Amino acid sequence: MGLVLNYKINGIIIRSENAAKPYTMPSNYLCNYIESSIKSGRALDFGCGKLRYSEQLVNKFETVTFLDSRKQLERVQIIRGVQTTIPEYVANNYKNANAVPFESIDKITNHYDFILCANVLSAIPCKSTIYKVISAIRDLLKSDGEAMIVNQYKSSYFKKYESGIKHLHGYIYQNSRNASYYGLLDEIIVSKICLDNNLVIIKSWRKAGSSYVVVGKNKHI
Repeated sequence: MGLVLNYKINGIIIRSENAAKPYTMPSNYLCNYIESSIKSGRALDFGCGKLRYSEQLVNKFETVTFLDSRKQLERVQIIRGVQTTIPEYVANNYKNANAVPFESIDKITNHYDFILCANVLSAIPCKSTIYKVISAIRDLLKSDGEAMIVNQYKSSYFKKYESGIKHLHGYIYQNSRNASYYGLLDEIIVSKICLDNNLVIIKSWRKAGSSYVVVGKNKHI
């Protein structure tokens, strides 16, 4: 199973890896949520991008797995001021962490106490791939684990996108160089996707333009 980074929608090529934000643009609210979580043990950053929340995760949990597409992991990029790849940065800076490509997700034998999936679904312009991601999250959760799924649901900072082509949960926007997709998923949309994939909604809410949905496998966690 592979997480596609290049999508072709109505003849338009969309490179979703361009949506990854740097570590300098974290959500302070989400950082505080991770740090104050009652969960401990194993954590998975599903769609880790440019390691936006890696510091909070490695400081909170005993072991952390960073997962993204092979292309995202292996491309040379700037991570915290260092020109490197994600696996190289993780190996050099975090003792109890590893990086795994989505293409090798079936080889993961661990189950996780906490899974973070931040601003991943909003970058995917394909319903079947979104469902694959949520299904994989369910498969990787411990029976008493929980996953936090975060997405933006307001485009107040990206009004230009609304001039684009309406597609799925958002818009396809083209400029002179490339095309990108910007999805807007509130907690109602995300909850339905999770329910469709046999996850239980533990709680959901909105905060400062983002939706937060916490899910698990069982009702009582």
